[in-house]
Amino acid sequence: MHWGANSSVAVAALIAGVITTVVTAIIRRSPSRATARATREGVLFVVSTRMWQRVLIRTVGIAVLSLGVILLLAAVFVRDPEIGMVIAGAAMLAGGILFLLLARGMKRMRLEVTPDSVWSFGLVRGPQQVPIAEVTALVPNPGDRFGGILALTGSKTRFGATRLMLGYPQLIDFLQQSRPDLPVPDGSWPLQGRQSPAR
Repeated sequence: MHWGANSSVAVAALIAGVITTVVTAIIRRSPSRATARATREGVLFVVSTRMWQRVLIRTVGIAVLSLGVILLLAAVFVRDPEIGMVIAGAAMLAGGILFLLLARGMKRMRLEVTPDSVWSFGLVRGPQQVPIAEVTALVPNPGDRFGGILALTGSKTRFGATRLMLGYPQLIDFLQQSRPDLPVPDGSWPLQGRQSPAR
């Protein structure tokens, strides 16, 4: 039994590693510039999520939502429905809705970069202007297995991006040019284009 649990964890880790490797290889060979239109004037480039990411999340949301509806309908038409079926159906319904909202938020999430500022659009909040002069540190993005970067003012995160996002290489070049005093951390260099300088 103990060996079975360990092997399940190993298989899950192996699958996650294979997925990460495959996605990384695809990103290295795919376009890096965002085609999303800026909402403000004077924008140099946009950093945005990729369409396939949003489509994947939306597809999962629709599938989970559909299964939840099926379970709830089955519970309605069964004479003595099991409480577990009702709970599972409600949970899947809520989860599907959350996935759909996440996909919608990912379409909105972006960075619009001007010569002296970065406008950060979150999943739900309105755009916030971050003057580049206010950034005090660049740190790795710990929330994504593919890596990325966070811009801080003191201990407060002002904006961030992952290496899967379109426009990420342009963002790193921009940060190097506009704030050469802030080193780009290891693990935050683009998957495409210029990589970390040789030591």
